[in-house]
Amino acid sequence: MTNRREFLILATAAGMATTASARPMGVVQTVQGPLDSARLGFTLTHEHICVSSPNLREDRPGSIAKAVDKLKEARDAGIDSIIDVSTFDVGRDIRFGEEISRKSGMQIVACTGRHLFAPESSQARSVEELTEFFIGEIERGIDDTDIKAGVIKVATRADEVTPSEEKALRAAARACKATGVPIETHTHSRRRGGERQVEIFEAEGVRPPRIALGHSDDTDDMEYLIGLAKRGYTLGMDHLFRGAAEGAMVPWQRRADAIKKLVDQGFGDRIFLSNDWVYGDAERAQENPDGLLFNTRKTIPYLKSIGVSAKAIHAITTGNPGRFWAQ
Repeated sequence: MTNRREFLILATAAGMATTASARPMGVVQTVQGPLDSARLGFTLTHEHICVSSPNLREDRPGSIAKAVDKLKEARDAGIDSIIDVSTFDVGRDIRFGEEISRKSGMQIVACTGRHLFAPESSQARSVEELTEFFIGEIERGIDDTDIKAGVIKVATRADEVTPSEEKALRAAARACKATGVPIETHTHSRRRGGERQVEIFEAEGVRPPRIALGHSDDTDDMEYLIGLAKRGYTLGMDHLFRGAAEGAMVPWQRRADAIKKLVDQGFGDRIFLSNDWVYGDAERAQENPDGLLFNTRKTIPYLKSIGVSAKAIHAITTGNPGRFWAQ
C-alpha cells in the first residue's frame, strides 16, 4: 500500500510543471508513470526492450507474450527495474514497452534522445530543435502518448565526434539542465570516446553525476576509467557478454576484474552494471544466450569469487541507480 509520503511524491510528479525547478527530487518517470527512485531496486541500466521490428510487428501478441516471459524470468532472478535506452531511431515502440511492463510487473524507464541511425531530417535539426524534441518527450510524452521519458540517450561512434553527434550531445545537455533528467551514452571506450563526450557536456555546464558513460568495459585501460570516475562520471559496465566470445579482445573476466579495481580504488559508487540486451535480435541472442541474466548468472558470482563484497555489489546494482535518478 502506498504511504502518505509516497502518495505525495507521485501526486506531485503527475502534475509537475514543465520546468526543472518543478521536477520533484527523487522521482523517475517509468512507462507506467512516476516512481520514487528509491523503489527502483536492482536495476539493469542499459537494455533495449521497448523495440519493434517487422518480425515483432507481424506477431505482436506472440511477441508480447515472449517478452513478458523474459521479464518475469528476470524478476524471478531478483531484477526490479530496467532502463530502456532505445531511441526513436532504433525502433522504439513505447506502447509495446508499456504493455509488457504492465503484464510482467517489471518497472521500465524509457528514453528520449538519439542514437547513431537517425534519418537525415533529424541530423539536419539544429541544437535548439533537438533540445525542444527531447524536452517534449520528457515533459509531454512520447509518440502521442502520455508516457514520458525518464532518461536521455545519445551516442558517438568513436573518439572523434561528428558535427551531427555534437549537436545531439549539446541538445542532451541542455535538455538535462532544463528538466533534471539524466543522460546515458553510447561510447567507444577503446578509443577513449568518453573523454570527448564529457568535454562537450562540461562546456554545456552539466554536472558529471548526471551522466553515465555506456560500454565503458570495452576497455580495461584503468587510467582512462579511473580518470573519468575521479571526475564524477558513472561508468556503464554493460558489455561484459561481449567478452565471452571466443578470441574477445577484452575477455569478460578482465572486464569484471576492472570493476573490482574500481571498487578497490574507492569508485564503487561510480559503476552501473547491465547487459545491453536487445529483445528480438537473433544475432544478439546467439552472442549472449543468457540475455538479461548474463550478469546475474556469470558476472556477479565471479565478482564475489574474486573478493568483491555483497555490500559493494548491492551498491552497484541498487544503490547507484537509485541515487543517479534521485538527484
